Amino acid sequence: ILSGLVGSEMCIRDSLGSLALHVRPYQTRAFASARLPPTLHVLRRDAELALASNKSLASDVTAYGWIVSMRRHKTRTFLELTDGTMGGGATMQVVLSGDIRELTPGQAIQLHGQMKAGRARSASQRVEIQADHVAVLAPTDLATYPLANVMQGNHATSAATDALTHTTATDIVRRESHFKARTPQFAALQRTRARMEHAMGAWMAANDFCKVHPPIITSSDCEGGGEIFQVVADADVPQNSQETMSLTSSRNGSLAAFWSGQPAYLTVSAQLHLEAYALGLSRVWSLCPVFRAEGSATNRHLAEFWMLEAEMCWLPDGEQALRMVLDVTESVLKSALQAAWHDERAKEDMVFLGATYDAALIDSLWPRLTYTDAVRLLRAHTKAPPVWGESLKSEHERWLASHMGQPVFVTNFPTEIKPFYMREDPEPVILSDDVHPTESGSARKTVACFDLLVPQVGELVGGSVREERHGVLMQRLRTSGLQASSLTWYTNDLRRYGGAPHGGFGLGMERFLSWVTHTVPVRGFVGFPRVKGPLRY
Repeated sequence: ILSGLVGSEMCIRDSLGSLALHVRPYQTRAFASARLPPTLHVLRRDAELALASNKSLASDVTAYGWIVSMRRHKTRTFLELTDGTMGGGATMQVVLSGDIRELTPGQAIQLHGQMKAGRARSASQRVEIQADHVAVLAPTDLATYPLANVMQGNHATSAATDALTHTTATDIVRRESHFKARTPQFAALQRTRARMEHAMGAWMAANDFCKVHPPIITSSDCEGGGEIFQVVADADVPQNSQETMSLTSSRNGSLAAFWSGQPAYLTVSAQLHLEAYALGLSRVWSLCPVFRAEGSATNRHLAEFWMLEAEMCWLPDGEQALRMVLDVTESVLKSALQAAWHDERAKEDMVFLGATYDAALIDSLWPRLTYTDAVRLLRAHTKAPPVWGESLKSEHERWLASHMGQPVFVTNFPTEIKPFYMREDPEPVILSDDVHPTESGSARKTVACFDLLVPQVGELVGGSVREERHGVLMQRLRTSGLQASSLTWYTNDLRRYGGAPHGGFGLGMERFLSWVTHTVPVRGFVGFPRVKGPLRY
């Protein structure tokens, strides 16, 4: 107990008043991570700060990295070194005495030397290392290394050559994904993603959202779309053609012996489990992989991707409930947008990726319109618009976001085209000629939900107020065609025992990153993308 005391120095006395123990304030331990060698980013940052303050540079440094390219002269050899921590396509220039023939691009090396002011060949070379010793830690066979020519040409001065180099690297790592992290493009994307995820996590923590860990293997299809992967034990899979022919359905008990006869699936959303967490912790969030067995081969689809999902309790009555969910969604995303441009290294990555800063995305409030108004706009301005009650197609979503010039929330969709768990609005929509010419005057039900649409991408986030009324929820569940027996814990228990008003949203991280960095297709910045077809890794 005493070891945990903090604050001012204090004395602990026994019952007789004599001094028993002297306790000093708690001192922070120096953790082992403090002994990690400095990265090239740290070496460059510290050296540039010293130069800006007219201070002397570090006279003795040890650095690690991979050789990106090299230039040999009679008296000097110049290396471009990277360790994946510097912004954009930046490298650290290393100067060695003599014509060094033992070094080649791709090698992992350790070097010792002194930091010096750079020769200003580029912005990333404001400082350099003049090395007096280099050790090769891991060799590279240039004759067979797929990225050998790409590495050597990465810092060409010609814009056309740079574009060709990037295209060549993209083609190579599309086939050889295990080399993807060695390309500047992928490295910049991963650093940007890390910043954005960290910022969103910080926003959640600052607003009392607790990070939780829902299961990956589930007993139901949350969305009801049927595009799911079944999970079976290898021992349950038929081992010969005779057994395979006798297997009438992969969803009967034959492939589910491991799960005691119940089918199991890879999750398509953590939402149902997040609701259970929220109805005890008030505000929760998760960042987990989800899976969709969708055969689409578009630039926006993956079979495995990551979702940031959040759920919050104590929503107010009426329309304010949905507005609160929208406000939280907008704040979380804007925290990530700020982080993507937070400091110089972040800006270097974003500029390198071809992204442009738009202050209005952060400073202005994102517009909000109902599904009914969205259909009205589409019918007035597009050639193949929907009628009220139809789902919006991708081209409709992109047109709306482009028309608004920024992200736009579309709210209150028809009940029939949204999942069973979304709360029905109290008042129906009365259709007019400009949204459904043949059904004018009809009353249609809607749900308190939203889709966030962004330019070039379309739908980015989906969310809703959840249906806490047990009777309404059960009717919606029956209409959706889902099996209620596997969801009694959700439909009955969570609603009967303190099911406070709540709601939430889900954000696809890969699509978000694609929009922010202007990068397509989404599989290009996933290390090992999962799409329909051969699975190599």
